[in-house]
Amino acid sequence: MPTCSPLPRLRAVPVAAAALGVGTAGAGCGGSSLSQSWQLDRLRVLAVQAEPAEPRPGEEVRFESLTYLPPDQQLELTAWFACLPDQATEFGCELDASALDSLSGVDPESLTPEEQAGLLQQLLDAGLIGVEPWFAPTWVAPEDALDGLSDTERLEGVSAVVNLTAMPTGAQDEGDFEIAYKRLPISEALTPNHNPDIVAFRVDGKVFAPGGTVGVNWGQPLEIEPILADDALETYTYRTSEGVDEERTEEPFVTWYVEAGRFDQPYSLYPNLPVTWTAPLSAEEVYVGDGSVESWRLIAVIRDRRGGMGHAELTVEIGADDAPLVGAL
Repeated sequence: MPTCSPLPRLRAVPVAAAALGVGTAGAGCGGSSLSQSWQLDRLRVLAVQAEPAEPRPGEEVRFESLTYLPPDQQLELTAWFACLPDQATEFGCELDASALDSLSGVDPESLTPEEQAGLLQQLLDAGLIGVEPWFAPTWVAPEDALDGLSDTERLEGVSAVVNLTAMPTGAQDEGDFEIAYKRLPISEALTPNHNPDIVAFRVDGKVFAPGGTVGVNWGQPLEIEPILADDALETYTYRTSEGVDEERTEEPFVTWYVEAGRFDQPYSLYPNLPVTWTAPLSAEEVYVGDGSVESWRLIAVIRDRRGGMGHAELTVEIGADDAPLVGAL
């Protein structure tokens, strides 16, 4: 059982529709125009990663999310739920709302350790697998997840559903929440999936480590290419409905996000992963704060076709000195 230290003042977590994919891309408002998919201008869940990426029945899975928050916003908590597909609706996992309602207004700091443990178990029984930042989301893939499937079907498995709700501090209603979901394959695959990694970026010919700073001028274009780990292009076995094993190779793709400027395209597909990002011409193309900040986050989220996911980011800064890696990859 996860431990907590201490639990927050709890309130019932709303059940709401999740958007297609792992995040609610949703349209934010900037003046009278809609935000572009790559604009970081509001609370957004950009990625949800499971480790392992394709568990077997009975295996414990750890989860983490890449949640973007504007500099002037804070996150109160993130609630996580998980279930098998037969326990889910088109909107995600069905929850024990009555159990959650009974927790509203509880002050865990007034409870004994035994009462806190009981409260945590009540949360788990209601379908929660984590409440960050108090306890990290983990879930044991049910032992019976593949019951009733043929040997061939067990190799492909089933897709469990993982929901998360990110709640910013001061949220007044469900419209202030960010809701996302992820499908998690549970199988007995001969070659189970692993999460792909971005190990570096090549920017106009220079190689930068994730987290590095790239200097740029106003309006300057940069060609940015994510450099993948050697094992990101996995070869795996797929068994067809006719029982024939096929060897396939992953074709990962990258989704791009940034706090300022613009991309020539919001996605790139292997082997054509480079994109062009152009620094803002003025403060009007800065999506966070009052436009006076001249240093911005640029994020790349990599996905494969079987649900694996990773991410890395750079800082792009007006007038900064580059800090590339020595040598080239």
